[in-house]
Amino acid sequence: MSTSSRLAGVGLVVLTSLALAQTAEAGSCRWRLGPFTSNYAAEGAAEKARSLGYEASGVWGEGGIVSDWSNRRYFFNVFFPC
Repeated sequence: MSTSSRLAGVGLVVLTSLALAQTAEAGSCRWRLGPFTSNYAAEGAAEKARSLGYEASGVWGEGGIVSDWSNRRYFFNVFFPC
């Protein structure tokens, strides 16, 4: 299993935990998921969040602009009722 697949799986477990907990950060109605090693993996996890009924932001990358491209990681936000 690839690293991005494992991370996507972890992200999906966290999403289902959000359904039970309803609070990931105190006083916040969003939770940042990542890092994913590829844009494809992050987009897949965001789509899964949407299919579970959550609103998800677009995917963005961090790192890799000045340093090596392989350092780039991808994130997205999941929004839920407070």
